[in-house]
Amino acid sequence: MRRKRRQSKALIFADCKRVRFTQISEPRKRKGPCSLASRRITLKGERTGRGTQKVTAGPHIQLLASPPHEAIQQTCCFQVRRIDTHMRRTILSFHTVTFLFIGGFLISADANATQVSPQERAFRAWDKNRDGVLERGEVPPGPRQIFDRVDSNRDGTITLAEHIAATSEAAAAPNTNNSAESKRHTIRQKWNQERAGFEREFFVQTPSLSPTNASTRRANSKWPVTFVFHGNGGTARPTIGRWPQLLAGHLIVAPQGYQRSWNISDEKSKAPDVEFFYLMVKSIAKQYPKADLSKISLIGFSNGAGFIFRLLIELDGTIQITNAVPLVSSMVEQQYHDQCFWKRSDDSNTNYDLKTAPVVRCNLLTIHGTADRVVPYAGGMRGAHAKHLAAQLTAYAWAKQRGYAGKQVADNSGKPINNNIIRYNYQGAQVTHLKILDGGHGLSAANRQVNELVRDFIQGNVR
Repeated sequence: MRRKRRQSKALIFADCKRVRFTQISEPRKRKGPCSLASRRITLKGERTGRGTQKVTAGPHIQLLASPPHEAIQQTCCFQVRRIDTHMRRTILSFHTVTFLFIGGFLISADANATQVSPQERAFRAWDKNRDGVLERGEVPPGPRQIFDRVDSNRDGTITLAEHIAATSEAAAAPNTNNSAESKRHTIRQKWNQERAGFEREFFVQTPSLSPTNASTRRANSKWPVTFVFHGNGGTARPTIGRWPQLLAGHLIVAPQGYQRSWNISDEKSKAPDVEFFYLMVKSIAKQYPKADLSKISLIGFSNGAGFIFRLLIELDGTIQITNAVPLVSSMVEQQYHDQCFWKRSDDSNTNYDLKTAPVVRCNLLTIHGTADRVVPYAGGMRGAHAKHLAAQLTAYAWAKQRGYAGKQVADNSGKPINNNIIRYNYQGAQVTHLKILDGGHGLSAANRQVNELVRDFIQGNVR
């Protein structure tokens, strides 16, 4: 039979130097190890007489080709690998150059348009929901490891001011002015979640005696005591933060909530937190003779603020509280409804079943931001189960409990302190509310101002 003439196609390979042509043929099936069921690719190189005697596959490799199929296949694989590697490198280089060009153009345009700092640019990139604060889940895994350290007010979120402060040189060593370090203490408690007992910890930092303090205070004067309660998900020791500087001369106490929370309503913890507070005060009295337990102040953030409300409702009056400053939280409706305060007969559930009349009388300063998306300023749901009172209604409820007989101060009757903070004062009841305009759960840009107002409030009432 006359053999069918096979058609050849010439393909140029960009990476080949000596091999110029590839012949794609359809050979007949043969028996034995060289038989093929599909198309075979062979290479044609230089002719040296009749037929193909030699194939050159690159500058240093020569293979006989008269008919060893194995050699031809090896040559093909070698060339295909080289071509594939070359193409991958070319594509990768193209993508890299394109990314750098476009990315550099966009970053340059953004920097020229907004003139923001690198810290602020990173903050905006992480703030996925655009609420002006960073929650733990929004921070990348690496920086997330120092979340609690950066969250200086322990409210469970990071503001732009906190982010910038943490990345600046000034914040590299926040306690450089303190000669004292916090000391860890533990108290053992048992409850349903820890039937075998659990060591609950709290940290105490004594005041450092700077030359300024030495000139204004006698060496044997007592220390007012300030408790600082972290928010849900926070930890105790970092909560101390800058309070030793802001409240110079105070003994700072930072307790740790069980499972990083305080037992108010739907938290993980069902621990006996009020009992824990009593035990801490007793321990401080024993271990710190210079502590002035007639001048106790309470500062709490978010879930820690909720715990302050619980203490004010449930303490029996044997512990004297001078100041209470709950920030970015209001009471839950279980604690106050039908014009009455309520507490639980069993800490292991959320049933506030006992009506009570609070006996603690102290100076109360509540602070809340109007843009808070965690605990709504106007009241409403936090999560699926906790319903909060409005921030201003919370302050009014406490004013009435202290003997205030007038109406609730109208929203438009507050007195501006500055452009973004409005004061609502209940004369004679020692209750003040500060509304932070556009303040988120971390109080946003007003954070530093608020800390200074808290400092002035506490220091002015313990002298």
